[in-house]
Amino acid sequence: MSADSKQPQPPEDGAAATADSTSLLLSHARLADGRNVDVRLVGGRIEAVGTAGSLTATGARVDLTGYLLLPAAAEPHAHADTALSADSPGPVSYAPEHVQRRATEAALLQLGHGATAQRAHVRIGDVHGLGPLEAVLQARRSLRGLVDLTAVAMPRLLTGAAGADGLAMLRDAVKMGAGVVGGCPDLDPDPAGYVEAVLEVAAEHGVPVDLHTDGDDPARLARLAAMAGGLRPGVTIGPCAGLGRLPADAARRAADGLAAAGVTVVCLPQGGCAGTGLRGTAPVRLLRAAGVRVAAGSGAMRDVAN
Repeated sequence: MSADSKQPQPPEDGAAATADSTSLLLSHARLADGRNVDVRLVGGRIEAVGTAGSLTATGARVDLTGYLLLPAAAEPHAHADTALSADSPGPVSYAPEHVQRRATEAALLQLGHGATAQRAHVRIGDVHGLGPLEAVLQARRSLRGLVDLTAVAMPRLLTGAAGADGLAMLRDAVKMGAGVVGGCPDLDPDPAGYVEAVLEVAAEHGVPVDLHTDGDDPARLARLAAMAGGLRPGVTIGPCAGLGRLPADAARRAADGLAAAGVTVVCLPQGGCAGTGLRGTAPVRLLRAAGVRVAAGSGAMRDVAN
């Protein structure tokens, strides 16, 4: 068998040129559950799925015999503002042009590995204000049609007098185009107050929540689950590596609480994203057994934390 014969085969004649150019038939593809199917797409969307050989082609046809057909991958947790900065001389530059370049390169790198939907966490506030977020949003605009890039706005503080500016900036970030609100409650003097503030902004604007937490405090996780329960379109936390360091009974109770509240956990198998030196990952089997929706992300992408 030649090397060419092992590749997915396009139509062997020019029939497709005169047929429906918006239609594509993927024939004899294998799905993850072992089924062999035909998949017909029209206008870039799946129109029909049938057993192999059951669907007719009205346009182009690609033979996927021997190939596994999977949905495009997603990147649920990456830090776009600091991505690809590990080799930079001196402190990381947050100049908008540098952030935009790094965010664009990182998104294209992930796209090269199949991730067409990406969630990018971006710090806001302090001396940089909303500049890094605007740079990432500009990168998103430049990648439209290639990558669905969603920005998560991450203020440092949200409670007390020191957090007033952060709260105002978080609302401004959503108005600018941040599609998710988040941050790290554990770094605020009042973690529960931080979570409450984020949930309030999310409810105001109808956006999801994505929070950083190590998950090593069962009481704090229980409070978070109680506060997050029922929020739509949903709450995600991660990386929760600390959950794996808890006693087994405490970890199971925490996982049950997260499952009951509908909270998703994103673990980071290649390491954390805070440069704390703590390693490990969330206890995926325990979370799955409890019914928690679990995903895996990159976290820090070649920056000083990883």
